[in-house]
Amino acid sequence: MFKNPFQVAVTFAVIALIIKVTAFSFDFQHGDMENYIRYIYMLLLLIAVFFGIRSNKISEENQTTFMQDLKAGARTAAFFAILVSVITYVYYAKIDSTFFEVKQAPLLEQLELETKKTIELGKESKETVIANYSNQLFGIRTFLSPYFQAVWTLFGLIFMGLFNSLVFALLMKKMPGFK
Repeated sequence: MFKNPFQVAVTFAVIALIIKVTAFSFDFQHGDMENYIRYIYMLLLLIAVFFGIRSNKISEENQTTFMQDLKAGARTAAFFAILVSVITYVYYAKIDSTFFEVKQAPLLEQLELETKKTIELGKESKETVIANYSNQLFGIRTFLSPYFQAVWTLFGLIFMGLFNSLVFALLMKKMPGFK
C-alpha cells in the first residue's frame, strides 16, 4: 500500500487538508470544530505513524529492530508535522485570513475596557498603562497569528509523533501479531 514514510505522511496530510477545508466551506471553523480539528490531527498522526512503521516492516520483510521501527515512525511523524504546519500556515494566511481577527476581537475589546478603567482610576501613570497596553496588544497579535499557530502545530505534532512512534515500536516488538 505505502512504500515509504514520506508517502504515508503526504497521504495523511492531504486528508488533514481536506478535513480542514471542508470545515471551512461549511463555516464550522469557529467554536467546537476548532477542538475537533486538533483531535482529528492527533488521530491522523497516530494512524500515519502506525502505517509508517508498518510500511518499513513490509519493505524489510518483518526483520526490523526496535530502533528501525522507532526511526520509521519518527520520520513519518516529522514529515507529517512539517506538511501539516505548512498547510496550517497557508490555511490561516490565505484561505481563512479572518480567523484570527475574529479570535482577537473580544480580547482586544476587553483589553481596551480594562485600559480605560485603569486610566480613569488613576492608580498608575498614563505612560505605564499605555506601555502595558501595547505589550498586551503585541502579545495578543503574536499569539493569535498564522505563523505562531504553524510553529506550535509543528512542535506539538513532532513531540506527539515521537511518543506515538515509541509506543508503536514497543507494541510491534512485544506483540508479534500487532503488525
